[in-house]
Amino acid sequence: MFPAVCRHAVLSPLLALFLSLPVVATAQSVPTVTTSTIATQTDGVSRTYLGRLEAVQAVNVVSRTEGFISRRTFQEGQLVKEGDVLYEIDPALHHSAVAQAKAQLDSANATARHAQTHLNRIQRLGDARTVSQSDVDTALAARDTARAAVAQAQAALKTQELQLGFTRITAPISGRIGVSHYHTGSLVNPASGALTEIVQLDPVRVVISVNERDVLSASQSSGSLEDAFAADNMTLSLRLSDGSPYLKTPKFESLGNRIDTQTGTLPVRLTVENPDHRLLPGGSVNVLAAPRSGQKLPVLPAAALQQDATGHFVLLVNAEQQVEKRPVRLGAQTGKGYFVLEGLQGGEKVVTEGLQWIQPGMKVKTRDASGAPATPAKKG
Repeated sequence: MFPAVCRHAVLSPLLALFLSLPVVATAQSVPTVTTSTIATQTDGVSRTYLGRLEAVQAVNVVSRTEGFISRRTFQEGQLVKEGDVLYEIDPALHHSAVAQAKAQLDSANATARHAQTHLNRIQRLGDARTVSQSDVDTALAARDTARAAVAQAQAALKTQELQLGFTRITAPISGRIGVSHYHTGSLVNPASGALTEIVQLDPVRVVISVNERDVLSASQSSGSLEDAFAADNMTLSLRLSDGSPYLKTPKFESLGNRIDTQTGTLPVRLTVENPDHRLLPGGSVNVLAAPRSGQKLPVLPAAALQQDATGHFVLLVNAEQQVEKRPVRLGAQTGKGYFVLEGLQGGEKVVTEGLQWIQPGMKVKTRDASGAPATPAKKG
């Protein structure tokens, strides 16, 4: 046995040697993230919009002259055709006004003939130096004044004839007529307002509201929303409020000129034939819009989408299990995420969970969001 002093003398150099050895740090663990494999889908996503039915034309029938209604020729709620007589106003006063205007025209014509005869006489006397030039000028002015009076009388007669014609109030369009606000014996004039209203029922207009993202997506993929709704690019169909299909196919008509600031939508107007008058203005239908395009695009899960000052981007895991940042350009929104117009391909893996622990260039382990075993990422 060594004495205690000897043991301490031997251990001290050994302890010093151990403490002088370099400390080997444990390697940092590789983070595990959840990824989703990019699937592709036909870029045409069928969408259902709530459509509001409107009349293409709705016209208030008004009186263009004054008088008492002598007859109403329609039943409220019936269908009328353009040109049908709706009301008759007592024409007696207007007949009298026409007769008076004709008499004034005859008087003006007589005065004009006399003025022309007098001018001819004065001009012959003027040539003979029998009257002064002033007398000739006065006769010429009188003739011109008489001619102007004839033109004025003709215009007055035309006005009275028009007023007489206005005593027969006709339908300006074809459609269903509404309630009559005035009846036989009522005194009406242009200030009386609407006597009744006619609503056109065939065709009718269907107005849908398209959100701003779909408007932008259509502009990117089809060039414009008008092109997207063209018959070659979009199949449109209607379903009634009871769920039954409407057999007539709507057609694109026009777009609104601004996006509603409250709803963030743009009105799109369609027209559809309505020969049986099943669709009535003020009602609603469901509009199914199914694009005809067969192109397939990557679909990005919403959980993988990120945005910075430069735009939208995703973090994906490449074949070397490294994180890669990729900018993307989005298309329309789908039920599963967003169509990607540029930046991704089908089969690539994007990170959907654990984004806060990683950055581009890092090595990671992956687990599939669906719960399936992770597979190596597709090489670009």
